[in-house]
Amino acid sequence: MSQARSRTVRWVLVAILAVLVGAAVAAVAATIGAATPATASGVPKNPADISAQPPPPKRLVVDHEFSEVGLMVFDRSRQAATVTHDPDRQFTSASLVKLLIAFEAVEQGEPAAQVHTMIAESHDPLAGQFWVRYGGPGLVTRWAERLGLHSTKAPDLPNMWGNTLTTAADAVKVYRYLLEEAPSMTRDVVLPALRDATRMAHDGFDQYFGIPDAAGGVPFAVKQGWACCTDGTVLHTSGLVGADDRFIVAVLTRSAPDAGYDTAAKHVTGYVEHVLDALGIDHSSSLPGSSDEDAQRPARTGDNAPSTEESGDDTQPAEKTAEAPPRGTIDHDSPLAERSTVPHPGHG
Repeated sequence: MSQARSRTVRWVLVAILAVLVGAAVAAVAATIGAATPATASGVPKNPADISAQPPPPKRLVVDHEFSEVGLMVFDRSRQAATVTHDPDRQFTSASLVKLLIAFEAVEQGEPAAQVHTMIAESHDPLAGQFWVRYGGPGLVTRWAERLGLHSTKAPDLPNMWGNTLTTAADAVKVYRYLLEEAPSMTRDVVLPALRDATRMAHDGFDQYFGIPDAAGGVPFAVKQGWACCTDGTVLHTSGLVGADDRFIVAVLTRSAPDAGYDTAAKHVTGYVEHVLDALGIDHSSSLPGSSDEDAQRPARTGDNAPSTEESGDDTQPAEKTAEAPPRGTIDHDSPLAERSTVPHPGHG
C-alpha cells in the first residue's frame, strides 16, 4: 500500500515538473519573439526600419529655415536609422549622383586618379565625360535597380545629370553599399576621395558647408551637392561622421529661389550641428586649420551668383582648362553630347 502511494506521489511530481518546464519554454519563446520583430513571413525587419524610431527634435522638423528638408542618420553600430525627418522626399540630386557615376567608372576601369578628382573636387567636366561614356540616364537606372534605390530617378533630359532625383533615404543606401557591399577596388578609390574632399570645389564653390563645418574635429568623409536655377536654392550635405565611420548622415535641402548660397550654407551647417547634438556628438572643437582657411576663402560667388560653369556658360575659366578632360573623347552624334563636359546649369 505504501509503495503504491509512493508511486502515485512520484507521478504527480513528474506531472507538475512537466507543466513547469512547458511554461518556462513558452515564456522564453515569447521573449525571443518580442525581441526580434518579424514581418508576416517571419523574416526579421530591415534594421533600417524607421517606424519604431522616436520622433526627431522639433528644431529638426519645424524650427529650420528651409522650404523643404529631408534627413536620415544611420547608426552603423546599432544597424538602425536613429534620426529621420521626411527621408523619402525627392530632391534634385545635384552632385550626389557623382557617387553612382564613380561606382560605374571604377568598375569600367577608369583611372583611379580621375575618379578621385571627380569626387574630392566635385569635378563637373570629369562627371560629364563618364556620364556620356556609360549611358547617361541608363547609368542611374542600372544603379538604382542594383542598390534598391526606389526613389532615385534618372533625369528627363539625358544630358542633365544633375537633374537626377533622389532622397535622403536613398543616399544612406548608397553609403551603406559603399561600406558594406562594394568591391574593394571601388571602396579603395571612392572612400579616400570622400575623405579628401577639398574646401574649394573645381568650380570655385566652397563645399565645406554642412557636415565639414559642423563636425569640428570629428572625422568625416563627404559628398556635397548644390544647385540653383531649379525650383529653389538646393544645398545637400552627405557622408560619414565619427570614428570608424559610425554615422551615415544625409541632409537634403531646398530653400527659396532668392536665398543666397552663403545664407543657405549657414542654415545647412546650423541644421547639421543640431543633428550632431541629437546624436550626442561633441563637435565643439575646431576643424584643424579652419581658422586660417576661413580667413582666406572668398564668399560663395557673391552669395547667390553661380560660377562660370554653374551658370551654363560653355566657356571654361582659363585656370580650369588644363584640368578638364579633352572633348575629343565624346561622340558628338550622341544625344548626350550637348553640353556634355559642362554640368547642368547651377549644379555642383
